[in-house]
Order: sequence, then C-alpha cells, then structure tokens
Amino acid sequence: MENKRKKLLTLILSCVFVFIVIFAPFLSVFLTGILLPPQYSQTYYGELAPMYSRLKNTQGKKIIILGNSNVAFGVDSALAERLLKEAGEDYSVCNFGLYGALGTMMMCELAEGCINKGDIVIFTPELNAQSLSTYFSAEEAWYALDSDMAMFGSLSNQSKSSLAGSYFAYTAKKLKLHNGGKPAEASGIYAKSSFDDNCDLKNYERPNNIMPDGADMNNPVELDANAFSDDFVKYINDYAENVKNRGGRFCYSFAPMNAYSMAEKEIAEAEAFYDTVAEIFNFDVISKVEDYILEGEWFYDSNFHLNESGMKVRTVNLVNDIKNFLGNTTKTDCVLPEKPVIPNPDIVGEGDNSCADMFEYRLDGSYYTIVGLTDAGKVATDLILPYQVDGVYIKAFLPLVFMENKTIKSVTVQENIHNISNACFIGCDRLEKIIFRHTEPAEISVGYELLAGVPDGCKIFVPSAALSKFENNYFWGKYAKQLQGY
Repeated sequence: MENKRKKLLTLILSCVFVFIVIFAPFLSVFLTGILLPPQYSQTYYGELAPMYSRLKNTQGKKIIILGNSNVAFGVDSALAERLLKEAGEDYSVCNFGLYGALGTMMMCELAEGCINKGDIVIFTPELNAQSLSTYFSAEEAWYALDSDMAMFGSLSNQSKSSLAGSYFAYTAKKLKLHNGGKPAEASGIYAKSSFDDNCDLKNYERPNNIMPDGADMNNPVELDANAFSDDFVKYINDYAENVKNRGGRFCYSFAPMNAYSMAEKEIAEAEAFYDTVAEIFNFDVISKVEDYILEGEWFYDSNFHLNESGMKVRTVNLVNDIKNFLGNTTKTDCVLPEKPVIPNPDIVGEGDNSCADMFEYRLDGSYYTIVGLTDAGKVATDLILPYQVDGVYIKAFLPLVFMENKTIKSVTVQENIHNISNACFIGCDRLEKIIFRHTEPAEISVGYELLAGVPDGCKIFVPSAALSKFENNYFWGKYAKQLQGY
C-alpha cells in the first residue's frame, strides 16, 4: 500500500513538473503582458479607454456617434449636446470613433453592451474598403486595449480568438518598450492629450488644411457602393437589429468627404449613391450625401479629417439631421465659421544636392517638379532627391520617375518633399531601402500602397529619434514592420 502511494505521489509530481515545464513559458508571457504598466496609453490608441468609459458610464438617453476617425476629427459632442438641448432634446452625445486601423467591427462590438433603451446610434463609417468590411486588426487592437484590459471582455469570441493569436507579439513589443524606459511615443495630433474630457479632439490646434494641394490624392474618395462588402452589410444589418432589440434606434449618416479629392462625376452621382446605401441597409439613412461633400478648406490632414472650423460645420449638419430624424422642426441657432484659407508654405533651408544632375525637371510656378532621370541617373544604384537646382527649390516628383527601375537600390527623400505617391517604386526589383530625412510624420504624406511592387525585404528608414513617432502615427503605422531608424 505504501509503495502504491509513493508511486502515485511520484506520478503526480512528475505530471506537475511536466505541466510547469510546458506551460510556465506561456504563463510567464501572459503575466508579463498583464502586469507590465501600459506602454501605449499616451498615443492615439490610448484615447479608446476614456471613450469607452464615458460611453459605458453615461446615464440617461444617449446619442452614440459610431464610426472611425472622422468622428474623432469631425464631431464636437459638447456642441451637439448643447444644440440638441436648446431644441428640447435631452440627450447626452458620445463620440465613439477613433482609428480606422482598429476596424469598424471592433468599435461596434465595444459599443453594443453600452446601448440602452431610448438610445440612438448614428453609424458614420468612412468610404473606404477597410472601414466598410469586417476587417479586424488584433495587433492594433492590443495597442488600444493596453490602457484598459477590461475592454477585452466586451469583444466577440471571434475577436478574442484573433487577439489570443497575437498576444505573444504584443507582449514582446510591450516588454521591449518597458525595458527601453520609454513608452510608445505620440505623434503630433495623434496623441491622447489631444482630446478633452468629453473625448472631443479639441486640445490640439488644427486651424487649416495642411495637405499638399489641399487633398490626399493617394486615397481619393469614391462613391462606390461596391466598397460595402456583403459580409459587412449583413453584419451591420444584424447589428442594427440587435440595437433595436435593446430598445435603441440605429441610423446612418455620411462621413465628411473632401470634394477636392473627388472626380466631378462622383459628386454628380451623389443622389444615386444615397439611393444605393438606403437600399442595402435595413435602417434609416438620415443624411444627404451632398451635405457631407465639403470643400477642401474644411479639412485637415486627410480626406475624412476635418479641421476646427470643419468640425463645427459638420456637427451643425449632423444636429440638423438628428432633429429631422426626431421630427423636431426648431431652428438651429449657431453661427458658422468662415472657411479657412489653405496656406501655401514656402520651402526654406538647405539640403543635399549631390545628385541634382541625375534628374530631369519641370518648372511649376516658382518650384521644380522632378519628372524623370538622366542617362546617368538611370544607371545609379543610390539616389538622393535634391533640395534645389540653381537656386530653385524642388517641391515634388512624379510617380513615374522610378517605376520599373531595375537598378536602383536606395532612394533618399529630403524634407522639401511633402507627399509620396502610392506605388511610385513599382517594379524596382532591387530596391532595398527608402530613406526619409523628415523628423515628424506629418511632414510627409503617405498612402496605403507605398511599397506596392517592391521586394518584400525593402525597408523604410527614418531618423532614430523619430522612429517611435512614425511607428505610432495614424498614417505611417501601417509600415511599422518595415520601419527602421538610422
């Protein structure tokens, strides 16, 4: 009997030992991710926790503006709430749109448990393929959850499963930041500090449009109903039904769209696009498309992000739509701002002009545009886009300058260039690195397809001191895996 007990005890201890050996690393990683202090709380992602807390803890009837970053940049919830109360509508207004990279579905899942009887949900996604799909980025989601892990419990099982699969990678990055003694760095306006106590983006000045030529032509706005994926339409229709079952009302409003990025035929088809949207969704569309196609002067740094004046214009438009939806015919008493002027900043300073004779130029006004390569430039392996030629500053280069170049290995872009086009290096089969001299991500506009058609191992280099800013920037964050410091 004693021998049996010893054997059983030995077996138990052996099992415990094996369990510890196998699962200890996993337990260690799990605890590391949970117990380490937040590392992304000061970035743009860090604002999701206050937004969620405000939405969850707001008492009484709510109007929830649900969507992507156009909500953060384009809705003054305090102003909307005041104007509605002046019209006799007693609602709290909660912004719940932050970052398209998180995915529209994640915002919907987090909001659903906070919707109560009498609430109104206004769905206002941006018109691009990512926002109009069931896309979910577990990597980006972890950065946002980092400030309040309790939000994890409000997500669907499918999202939780995706998050579990990327937990190790997230923990490794978090541990690296912690050991380096410097949390993830915010980039310009893309910081938690840019938001006020109402979760409105009002603590950072954005007086005018800062985009080159007033629009982001890497990402033009198109009124294309095909952008609404079938699974997304089903998901949102089902979601609207869930809101109804919770005693709420669900409706659709259009995100602001920069007219300067749109073709004339797109604008002309606004009414037909409205009809299509109203047909595919099983709930009310409360806004007119043309009311949200605004001139470029009202925007800030993307074709969906408004400046301070544009935010006020869009908020008043939305309040009027809400009142019409509620059958409220009172006049909205609010003085609208003057349309801001788009500045045309001069290029100043000096740069590296050692490769100036490798390029061909075209004079556009008082600046040069690079339009091609000389014979010497076509066989060069490393090129620096010059700052000026014969005292004339260079402001841009055409996308075709490097296309299908089978020789080039590295291209350096200096601070005089403020926009880099999608796919401008397509076919550059030997390209190893693109080097940027810019110290702030906002100084250089980039699209989603910068690396289209280049080798998989191509890297993007930025100054080491600015690396964290680029990695956590709204636009450049897409290239975080390819970014390196120099």
